[in-house]
Amino acid sequence: MNEEARRRDESLLRAAFIVSSSGDWIFRFALPVLVLQLTGSAISTALTYAVEFVPFVVIGLFSGVVADRADRRQLMILCDVVSSVIVVGIGVLCLFEPSVALIMTAAFLLGCVRPFSFPAFQGFLAERVAKERRPAMNAWVQGADGTLSTLGPVAGVAVVTLLGPTAASFANGVSFAVSAALIASTAVVATGRRLIPSIVKACRSLKPDSVAAIQLISRDRGLAWATVLLTVSNFAFPAAAANLIFIVAGPGGEIPVSLAVVSMAQGVGAVLGATVAPTLMRRLDGDLLMWTARAAMAAALLLPAFSTDVWVLSACWFLAGLATSVFLVPWRTYRQGAVDGAFLGRVVGIQRAVPFAAIPFGALMGGWLLTEFGATTLFAVITAIQCLVTLGTLYAPLSRAGSASPGRS
Repeated sequence: MNEEARRRDESLLRAAFIVSSSGDWIFRFALPVLVLQLTGSAISTALTYAVEFVPFVVIGLFSGVVADRADRRQLMILCDVVSSVIVVGIGVLCLFEPSVALIMTAAFLLGCVRPFSFPAFQGFLAERVAKERRPAMNAWVQGADGTLSTLGPVAGVAVVTLLGPTAASFANGVSFAVSAALIASTAVVATGRRLIPSIVKACRSLKPDSVAAIQLISRDRGLAWATVLLTVSNFAFPAAAANLIFIVAGPGGEIPVSLAVVSMAQGVGAVLGATVAPTLMRRLDGDLLMWTARAAMAAALLLPAFSTDVWVLSACWFLAGLATSVFLVPWRTYRQGAVDGAFLGRVVGIQRAVPFAAIPFGALMGGWLLTEFGATTLFAVITAIQCLVTLGTLYAPLSRAGSASPGRS
């Protein structure tokens, strides 16, 4: 491809990312709000949050392989078209007072698409963006994601409050359709790879790829510790995040503006954490930095145990976003340096699938604690869980991961 074509495709990718991600943020509020309005149940609302993560656990094991072997352009278009059909279908269901089971099924199907779209986008970016421009493009993607995390809740709450879940569903459907059209406008580069054969090959290689990754992780103390700690930590903050709408809105499902304030606070914290993390990595020992981040998360989760006032929740969500970024930036950097490139995709897949498996259980646990014992007990319990993670981080050699990894000394 010539330089002009690459620049054009880069601009189209940026536009597609912004459009589809903006629609996602609106829909992220619409679906739980719809279930809350139908049921008035914290557990049902949390279950809506949980079912979207279930596909990541299974499909995430081989979706990256599919993205590597398929024509990524075709795969991304297909993902957006399927997602658009699903969310528009949810919008149509909203017009007829659907059963919660139908809504859950639609949320699950939508979750089945996402594990394919992200690795396909990352691979397509590498294909179409010139090597010297990739750092700038990656920085833009991270910055745009952080900005949407900050501004998205405002748009989400506004659309859901003013127009309702039905309009929010249709808006997200349109965003996916526009994203598909933008990707379809990129240059066609014949590769000879077809979608169905690629998926078949990925299924055949799923077992050996997964076994290789598990063996590598189990031999390396840093990687093994990280997998355990990330899994346990998903019983903490996600248990609160899954129930935030119920905590703020109550069983009636009337969404106040304060919900946007709390969610925005997390986005601001995440952006700030990602900004300061590289500087902190240069000045502090890696293990100490990651332990401090985990300790800050425990302190943040303790705050709402005393009060669920909007400003207390906002402080908690801000510190949670900050602590998450300060932990993940150094951890991902160390992992990239510790694991040979030939194994990194499989290791990342396992370390995403296993911790994500805890999120549905954490969300349901949070809903049960909130319903039976109240918010104080919920935050006290998840603070205790996060304290265990903090203690484990103190003894885990996370920044020294890679001593047993192939190709590393």
